[in-house]
Amino acid sequence: MTTAITNGEIREALAQAISAVPGLNVYRYPPDNVAVPCVMISGFNVKPVTFDGNRETTVDVIVLVSRRTVDQMAGLDQLLDADDPSSAITAIEEADAPGMDFFVESFGSYRELVVADVGYYAADVVVRVMT
Repeated sequence: MTTAITNGEIREALAQAISAVPGLNVYRYPPDNVAVPCVMISGFNVKPVTFDGNRETTVDVIVLVSRRTVDQMAGLDQLLDADDPSSAITAIEEADAPGMDFFVESFGSYRELVVADVGYYAADVVVRVMT
């Protein structure tokens, strides 16, 4: 069984879901420069057919905030708080994308990430998408 949903459609639906978070910039592809706070959808891992005939895709999402002060980590914590109604995690899990189901598989791996010679606080979110 093949699926009619493309990687581009998954990327767009996920970006639309995350766009529900107020004040969060969403990048559908890793950009040359970023305006934080932001989320960038970076890559895919695809299992073409699962045991039930569906395709399973995991999407790597990176959440970034300023590294200007350590207090910015609180903003990163909030964006990753599954109990906060305005978090990126909540936006993903509550997404209503036709033909797709989003599940946050894991989040964390806090670290510094450099984009265009500027350091940011970052964390990873792995989203499982069933189509």
